[in-house]
Amino acid sequence: MNTPLVSLGRTTTEDAPFRWHHVLDTFAPADLDALRATFPQDGFQMVTRTNRDKSYAMYHRPLHPLGDTQPDATELAAPWRRFVEEVTGPAYRAAVAGLTGLPVQDAPVEVNVWRYGANCWLDPHVDKPEKLVTHVLYFNRAWPTGRGGDLLLLGSSAGDDVVRRVAPAANTGVLLVRGDDSWHAVERVSGGEGGPERLSAQVVFHRE
Repeated sequence: MNTPLVSLGRTTTEDAPFRWHHVLDTFAPADLDALRATFPQDGFQMVTRTNRDKSYAMYHRPLHPLGDTQPDATELAAPWRRFVEEVTGPAYRAAVAGLTGLPVQDAPVEVNVWRYGANCWLDPHVDKPEKLVTHVLYFNRAWPTGRGGDLLLLGSSAGDDVVRRVAPAANTGVLLVRGDDSWHAVERVSGGEGGPERLSAQVVFHRE
């Protein structure tokens, strides 16, 4: 029997400022090295929006499901094909359901990768009602202190109402259950264009 690629075995559940889950040691060291070494380099598009409701700027590439204009899944390196297969499969769904208590076993799922370079950010928001839970996974080997890029968990819609900061530390992640009070943001990445990009993947389960 194959060992699961993604582990939720070292997860702490937090209640401030809302219920969320901090996942540690997501991957075995060799698997993490393989995923990091083959993190997708192409197929990204800048997505940006600036208005009163929500503003953001970052680079995005969908991995599942794929539209007609997106790179074929066979173009992914083998470690990433394995990742997509696992997080859309029954064992991972069962683990997320057991942790969150949410009915994700048959929920539609999307998988994306993201790159936040200098001056990329995501303003305070709560996820859309059709989302059930989002698992964010971080892939940087290290993340410099003072460069921004932290996940900010907020007590309200105010950007300075920061209750918890979660650095995009290597081999960690968060599970965010969608709620009317689950305000969160990504701090603007500072520094020059030559600095490291914030690398992450998201697995999002939707209501049917």
